[in-house]
Amino acid sequence: MKAHRLYLFNPDHDLALANGDENFNAPRLANTFKSDLSILPLWYAGKGSTVMADLSDPRWLKEMRTCFPQLKTIAVEANPDLSLFDEAQPWGWNSSVRKSLLTGGVNPEVLPDVDTLTDIRRLSHRKTAIEAISFLHDDKELSPLLPMPARQLMIDEVEDFARRYDSTVFKAPWSGSGRGLFWINSSLSANAMGWCAKVVEKQGSIIGEQVYNKQLDFAIEYKCFGGKVSLEGYSLFETDSQGIYNGNLLLSNDAILQYINRYIPCDLFQKVEQRLLLFIEQTIAPYYSGYLGVDMMVYNLGDKYFLHPCVEINLRMTMGLVARLFFDKFVHPECKGRLQVEYIQTPRELYLDHQKRQELLPITISDGLLYRGYLSLSPITSTSHYRIKVEIMDESSGSIDG
Repeated sequence: MKAHRLYLFNPDHDLALANGDENFNAPRLANTFKSDLSILPLWYAGKGSTVMADLSDPRWLKEMRTCFPQLKTIAVEANPDLSLFDEAQPWGWNSSVRKSLLTGGVNPEVLPDVDTLTDIRRLSHRKTAIEAISFLHDDKELSPLLPMPARQLMIDEVEDFARRYDSTVFKAPWSGSGRGLFWINSSLSANAMGWCAKVVEKQGSIIGEQVYNKQLDFAIEYKCFGGKVSLEGYSLFETDSQGIYNGNLLLSNDAILQYINRYIPCDLFQKVEQRLLLFIEQTIAPYYSGYLGVDMMVYNLGDKYFLHPCVEINLRMTMGLVARLFFDKFVHPECKGRLQVEYIQTPRELYLDHQKRQELLPITISDGLLYRGYLSLSPITSTSHYRIKVEIMDESSGSIDG
């Protein structure tokens, strides 16, 4: 009897895409991240599916299923019979994860073929985000309100581009989640030039963009299936000064729109949203099935706020989508909170903090929905380095800004 869908967590996806080799081996820390959080798809997997994860603490899963009955239909197996599945859903598709599944016994017909993987890698290049903004500029009403697209550069163009702006960021064409970036705040140093040269040598070009005075990070989440595109919702997230992802606010879609509309008029945002959907339908959906996120930001010039409609496009599952789906499935809609990815070098320190938070912030659950408290989305053991921490507060608890 065929099983339905297999989920697996391969957070080294962006690194594998950049490498491009089906025999790619992830760095040690990336493998630790993958191992510690392998259970993560449990929180967004569909009914009747299976999550491939090496569960270190079965008691944790039993407790989660007691708290959230909606999880009871999802199986968790360390070594499932891969030949039984008629669909596979990794964090992201690349040649490395395809080879791994094929070697493990998955029917080749279940997996994307080589041409599809080539298209996914092509569309995951940052030039797709450049094309998306150019598409938005084709609308004469939108064009004056939007920044100019970033530029794809060769090494002999880098120095001249850097001179144009007070601050510049150079981006590796294949990278994600704030990685593969080099920020230039003054002149182009020999170190910066050397980094850019290595990126061009490995990936064929580099992306240059003006640095903006960012006020808000958020994303629109879409899904492609059968050549069509659907809107899945919004995510509001936080990054550090170097653009590296820290976590998401857990809010309803309406609450996120209220945040955005503090800066950007509703009609402008809705028009961008629909134009992007059309771009995705024309450019991406014919070649890709699955979730994707379009990262955006609000920035200011003087006392005016502007929308950057496409900082990057991620053709994969994202933490923003995890936050969106987790909130919609497991959090009471009138509550709010944060979802944060954390790395703690000393496992004992993480374990003790986990115990302390459970005591200080016990969870309140009713009908499978979180109202309040602390929750780790994976078991925390004496060897864990990573966790995804959720903290929920009800509407009466005040602001979560800051």
